[in-house]
Amino acid sequence: MVKVRESIPRGRRLDRWSRLGLFFTANVFFGAGLFFHAFLYNFYLDALGLGESIMGGAAAALTAGGLAALLPAGIVVDRRGTRLTYYVAAGLTAAGLAAGALVEAPLLIYAAAFLAGAGTSAWRVVTGPIIMQLTDRSTRARAFSWNVGLLVGSGGLWMALAGAAPAWIESAHAVGSLGGLRIALLLGAGGTVLSAIFFRLLRYRFASGLRPAHVSAGALPAAVPRTLGILVLLVALWMIAPALVTPFFNIYFQRAHDLALSDIGIIFALTHALTALVIFGSGEVASRLGPVRTLACWVLVFGPTLWGLAASQTVVLAVTLYLVQGMVAPATNPLIDQILLELAPAHRRGAVSSWRNAATEVSGIVGAGIGGVLLERSSFGTLFGVAGSLAIVAVAVLLIVLYRLRSQVGAQRVVATTDLSMGAGPERAESD
Repeated sequence: MVKVRESIPRGRRLDRWSRLGLFFTANVFFGAGLFFHAFLYNFYLDALGLGESIMGGAAAALTAGGLAALLPAGIVVDRRGTRLTYYVAAGLTAAGLAAGALVEAPLLIYAAAFLAGAGTSAWRVVTGPIIMQLTDRSTRARAFSWNVGLLVGSGGLWMALAGAAPAWIESAHAVGSLGGLRIALLLGAGGTVLSAIFFRLLRYRFASGLRPAHVSAGALPAAVPRTLGILVLLVALWMIAPALVTPFFNIYFQRAHDLALSDIGIIFALTHALTALVIFGSGEVASRLGPVRTLACWVLVFGPTLWGLAASQTVVLAVTLYLVQGMVAPATNPLIDQILLELAPAHRRGAVSSWRNAATEVSGIVGAGIGGVLLERSSFGTLFGVAGSLAIVAVAVLLIVLYRLRSQVGAQRVVATTDLSMGAGPERAESD
């Protein structure tokens, strides 16, 4: 009897990780089209004879499509379920990426980018709720971090393949440079199509909506989503700090330290690889210390690191500090996702996920815009100093509100669970 009782949890754990493995595989292939597009699309537009304004317009249309789709994607997740949302996201993204590789008129290029951006946002919104469905508290921190780590790590592989594919296609199929780029972009879009096939292999049931049948709408107070909205705003404020500096590190190393473009490329590639490894380690730490404590450790590092960059005089110190700060945002993203979705009622996870992704987009736009103006009018030292100070203030407020909110929601859920467990019938509170 003892052996039987022990074997069931072990089997469930193996089943859970096998399903997570399929989901991670689906996401890695989803990212293929995005990384191929990110690396090759400006070369494709250049081969068409289109200028930088069209390149910028396509990037803007991609962002605009993402912003337009965020809130609708959250509504679809909550009302129609995560399975449908993932298929729609894969279809829209693949269609937009494929169309972008075929059209040549600027308006059609913008429309294709808008469609791809909308699908990409829907994918980002649905990923968190799916991980919540596939995990329990013992595996959740690892799952969120592994998902991001695998995407970051595979991104380097997809970009390497994207860089080699056009020349290989040209020589193997006797097509011109434009044809090689076009076929390579279509291959990337095909990877996104494959993601839907891997996702289909998942053998678990999704409800038509995310609201559990055994939890009434009033089981948790209506104030929780409003309070989460405040928390999301604080997350957006914190994320403005890295957004202020991230777009300008390439010219920072060129202007402040006179590094060649090839050397800057090596630094960026090294950061990419190390960040993927660090994210895996961060997930392991979060599974032991908890996501809030792990998040606190990461975000408290960011401001002082930027202050150090503002004062750094040597290339070695600057590169070291750049590597550290470059790991913070990717490592904190899965922790923030997990914390917000654990605090959210199950039937509002899609909405909260969309709010969180909207915070990412808006903070990126605001940070890049302000950072560019600030750098133009001052110096890198001023830019790093302002971003570091903003990070410290935002982090302090964020952590205070987060700790208080977690205590409040935890107490409310204990009361809700007690009340439901004492009621008549088989009803019980939701547990992840």
